[in-house]
Amino acid sequence: MTGTPPRWVDEVLDRRRDSDAVAVVDLATGDQVSYRELARRTQALTDLLAPLVGRHDTVAMVLDKSVDAVVCMWAALRLGARYVPVDESLPPARTALLLDRCRPAVTVVHPRHLAAVQGCRAGTVVAAGPEVPDGFAGVVWDVRAEVDHVPSRFDGRHPDDQAYVIFTSGSTGGPKGVMISHRSVCALLDGVQRVVGFDEGMRYLNVAPFFFDASVVDLYSTFLVGGSVHLLPRLTMPTQLTRALETWRITDTLLVPSVLRMLLSRFSDIDRRDVSALRRLWFGGESCPVSLLRAMEKKVPGLVFVHGYGPTETTHSATLYVTTDIAGHDEEYLPIGTPLPGVDVLVVDDRLRPVPDGEVGELLIGGPQVMEGYCEDPERTAEVLVSLGSPEVRYYRSGDFVHRRDDGRLVFVGRRDDAVKVSGNLVHTSEVEAAALAVEGVVDCCAVPVDDPVSGRAITLFVLGRTAGPSADDGGGDEAGRLRAALARLLPPYMVPAKVVLLRDSDVGLSPTGKLDRGRLRALAQGWEKISR
Repeated sequence: MTGTPPRWVDEVLDRRRDSDAVAVVDLATGDQVSYRELARRTQALTDLLAPLVGRHDTVAMVLDKSVDAVVCMWAALRLGARYVPVDESLPPARTALLLDRCRPAVTVVHPRHLAAVQGCRAGTVVAAGPEVPDGFAGVVWDVRAEVDHVPSRFDGRHPDDQAYVIFTSGSTGGPKGVMISHRSVCALLDGVQRVVGFDEGMRYLNVAPFFFDASVVDLYSTFLVGGSVHLLPRLTMPTQLTRALETWRITDTLLVPSVLRMLLSRFSDIDRRDVSALRRLWFGGESCPVSLLRAMEKKVPGLVFVHGYGPTETTHSATLYVTTDIAGHDEEYLPIGTPLPGVDVLVVDDRLRPVPDGEVGELLIGGPQVMEGYCEDPERTAEVLVSLGSPEVRYYRSGDFVHRRDDGRLVFVGRRDDAVKVSGNLVHTSEVEAAALAVEGVVDCCAVPVDDPVSGRAITLFVLGRTAGPSADDGGGDEAGRLRAALARLLPPYMVPAKVVLLRDSDVGLSPTGKLDRGRLRALAQGWEKISR
């Protein structure tokens, strides 16, 4: 990449607007667009939304991963608005909750998902044509329309304006809308480019959904250098990955460890595919065993491994560890590395005082990549953003415990709160419990993370109050299965417990406060103890 780093995200598209290089390939539909076509489609949608959307407004998106979704992001940014990707597979109650939290001026929806926004605080509903049902009273967007691109106007705008909001699981029983500014995204792009180094020949396979912050690195790092992003549909089998890697000669991709495990599973055909074009493998989102990386290195010798660490609140990657020497690592897990340029980190005790190198403490992250705050939630924002130092710098309290090695690299130790990664998604067990307690007949419950041979981590939910137990759900129509079905109407798929166990009061002891004995239940979930009769 040449030139100065952008100050606004949409400046990236402006710089590429006359390029005929391929920008986006939709592997589900075969749709391919050049940067020139992408800019022209974006301008058409920008013109359509201009009377409806102003600076600081919100454009919500209930769209499948597609070229259309990418166009919608760019159009929102060019209007000085923020975009909010909403998982199109969410149950209606969850969609309504997210839209109520972010209060969009416009919600752009694929026609097949229109029912999901009915009765919601969705603002003006814009249907992404052409299959709009009869009687639709909103605005119709011709997704193939193109007009001459007009460069963005930055007068009156500020790099601290918000670029997007991504919702994550909340530790107090509700989702958190993380607000990220243009300054934060541009700092991430500049830092990643300086540490890793990309080129115009990059062909990036995007596996992460757009409502997951990993997609920010996938999309904008590629667009920054004029590479091509290849959008992989929602994963259902490992052959989707291997086929895409071979067919499109993919050079880069980011996989959470559970997906990497799938890629290397006995059901994969990676041994029969030519994936030699792969240069860099990004991974993050959860701890990744070195043994898994060694297995991947055997498939693709010379592969560069990029371990990215960073909560959504710090614009995805706050630290990086880059290596080609997997064989030389004796640890079970790689370190999370060192901060990106411009990122400041502190390792502190419970009074926010720095601890000596080698001692375990909470990781605080400061610098331009730190979020603006949580959407419509100033109290929770104040809990996690603290100002320290002279002059004062805002730091995000990650809740992650780390220690700093003699070489300056950080090593992840564990979480402070009840958060766990399930298939790369951050899940607070308290939010699962809050949803279960909203189901009629549930008196008390406890969600426990357990090791899972496929996804790495999964959730087991212990429940008091439904019926006499115990009963473990195996997907059938019993009481536990009915409870899982109820939770599936309230939670994203990755948050639905893999197993529900129904208990009687006599099955486990109660804590002094009358709650379930969580320590005992963790032992039961892991199989260390058995329920006795």
